[in-house]
Amino acid sequence: MNQPVRILVIDDEDVIHASIRRILSRFGYEVAGALTAAEGLDMMEQGGYDAVITDLMMPKMNGLEMLAAMKERGLGAPAIMITGYPTIKTAIQALRLGAVDYIPKPFTRLELLNPLQRTLRRLAGVEEEPEPEAPLDPDGEYRFVPPRPGDRYVLPGHAWCRYNRDNTFDVGVEPGFLNLVPPVEFLELPSENDLVEQGYPGVQLRASSEVHGLFMPLSGRVVGVNAELLASPAALTAQTWLIQVLPSRLEEELRLLKRKT
Repeated sequence: MNQPVRILVIDDEDVIHASIRRILSRFGYEVAGALTAAEGLDMMEQGGYDAVITDLMMPKMNGLEMLAAMKERGLGAPAIMITGYPTIKTAIQALRLGAVDYIPKPFTRLELLNPLQRTLRRLAGVEEEPEPEAPLDPDGEYRFVPPRPGDRYVLPGHAWCRYNRDNTFDVGVEPGFLNLVPPVEFLELPSENDLVEQGYPGVQLRASSEVHGLFMPLSGRVVGVNAELLASPAALTAQTWLIQVLPSRLEEELRLLKRKT
């Protein structure tokens, strides 16, 4: 008989524990809880957890510090961060530091379940991304280098963007995201002149009974939509562009993304 999937929830708010436990227990997950990062680390060292869901902003030791401690102690359970709106910048930094995904607050049932499903489907032996070309500043951000046509940047595990000569960016889905969802049956794309925001879902991929939100790599105005994909969503690949965006905060936001050569 298969063992139930065990999830460790680390958060200093009892209401978050109750909400996550209520959602996950309905789907057969076994949920344990810790109120501090230190307690969570001790529980992880005892082993047996398939994934960790942790708040980013906690007293004494925050989520980023906990990621560093997990790496130092050799704790390999994949971590999903929960973050509020003021900490989206930090959430993106968490992806660079090893978190496999993040969930903005407030979250719905599907916004919790779908990242967890992707996390649990992660394939063993996936090669890590190469180091970015641009070095890090002391504050943990990449140094800004004006983009050239064809330069490509990624929001790890979610989306890529590619710079065009007309100052727009093509936006597509990263293979690390696409490989972890069932075959796409329906795409929901924004319309031209809609606004998208870095770190928040701007595209939805519907696959079987699942709905997966793709976080946007840049903020800005949508100036182009791939209509062919809307007609044939099964044609979506990791090389296909979804939308074109005219960025609104280019220098600030490129410094949060990995530059791919």
